[in-house]
Amino acid sequence: MDRKKLDAWQKAPVKIVSEAIYHAEKQNEEDNLISFLLLDVGAEMLFKTYLGLPKHITGSITLEDERYNIIRKGFHGVIEGVKNSRQGISAKELARVEFFHGLRNKLYHQGNGLTVQRSHLDEYIAIIKSLFKQLLKVDIDEQLSSTTLTKDEAERIAELREEIDSLLELSQTKSNTLKTLCSLIVEKIASQLLLPSFAREFEVLRDRAYSEEGFSISKGEVTSYKTLPNDTSMRMEILGWFEELIMPIIKTSPYFETLQKKVKVGNKLHIDSLSSHLGIKNVEVVRHEVPVILSIIFDDFFNLDDFYFNIVEIIVFGDIDFQWQWNFMCFTLKDIYPMQHNETELEYWVSTLDTCNSQNRKLDGFIKQANYWLENGCRL
Repeated sequence: MDRKKLDAWQKAPVKIVSEAIYHAEKQNEEDNLISFLLLDVGAEMLFKTYLGLPKHITGSITLEDERYNIIRKGFHGVIEGVKNSRQGISAKELARVEFFHGLRNKLYHQGNGLTVQRSHLDEYIAIIKSLFKQLLKVDIDEQLSSTTLTKDEAERIAELREEIDSLLELSQTKSNTLKTLCSLIVEKIASQLLLPSFAREFEVLRDRAYSEEGFSISKGEVTSYKTLPNDTSMRMEILGWFEELIMPIIKTSPYFETLQKKVKVGNKLHIDSLSSHLGIKNVEVVRHEVPVILSIIFDDFFNLDDFYFNIVEIIVFGDIDFQWQWNFMCFTLKDIYPMQHNETELEYWVSTLDTCNSQNRKLDGFIKQANYWLENGCRL
C-alpha cells in the first residue's frame, strides 16, 4: 500500500505519533514510557492543529476566533474545544485521552517508578489512530506501511545489500583484531588478570551475582533470565566480592592509581538519564563512589570480556565511550537497526551503507590507537 502524501499541517503530528508507535513496537519498559509520552504530545498537537485549521478543511461548527482562544488554554480546555467544534466526535475516546493525560502528569511530577501498563499504551495508540482519522483525515497505519518499489529501486537496494554484507564481514574482522589488541593491552597492565584461574574465579562470582529473575517481552512472548539485583546496597555487596578478587592483583600494576580512581554509581541510572532527557522529575537514588575498574558491576549486564574492555577504555581510550560505541556496532544484517517510519526503503539502505562505512572507520581508529599505545603509551 502506498503512503498518502500529507499536507504540511498533517506532517508534524503524524511524525510524533509514528515515532511513538515505533518505540511501542520494541516492547520494553523504557520504550513503552517514551511511546506513551510521545503519544500525549502527539494528541495535544493533533487537537491544536485541528482547532487552528480553517473551517472549510475541518468542518468545524465553532467560530475561528473562538477556536484560536481555545488553543491557548490547558489540555482540558483544548479537549472541550474539540468536543464542541466537531459533530460526531467520539466523546468516549476524548475522555480516555484525558485519562491518559492524567497518567502522563503522574509520570512527570511524581516519578512513580516511571512505568506504563502495556494495556494502557495499546489502548492509547488505538484511540489516537481513530482520532487522526476523524479530525485530520489521516490513516496512521497507511502512513506506516511500506511504499511500492520501482524496478530500478529494487535493483539498487539489492546492490546496496551486497555492499553492506561485505562491509559487515570486514567489521567483524576488524572487531576480532581489536579484541586481540585488548588482550595484549590487559597483559601489559596486569597479566594475572588473563590467567585461567582468575577467569574461573571471576565467572563463579558473576554467576553468584546474577541472583534475581528478569523478564522480557518480544513479539508477545515472555522470556525469563537471570539478572543482577536492582537494589544499590546489594550491588555494593556484590562489588565487594569482586574487589577482594581484583584489587590485590592490580595493586602492583603501574596503572593502579588510574584503575582505582573513584567514580559515582547508583541504581536505575538509565531511568534517571531518560527522565532527565524527557524533562521528568528524577527518581531519588543513592549514589556511591567505587573504583572505576569495578564500575561495570552497576551495568545491567557484564561478563569477563566487558571487564577487560573496561580496563582498556580506562587506560587507553579515556573519555570517548570506547566500549559503549563498540557494543552498539552491527556485524550481521539481522543486527541492523529497523527502518524508520519517515524514510523510504531505498533511503534506509543508503543510510545503512553510510553507517557501515562509518563504523569501519571508527574501528580503524580504535585499532590505530590501541596499536599506538602498545608501541609507545605503555612505556611509563
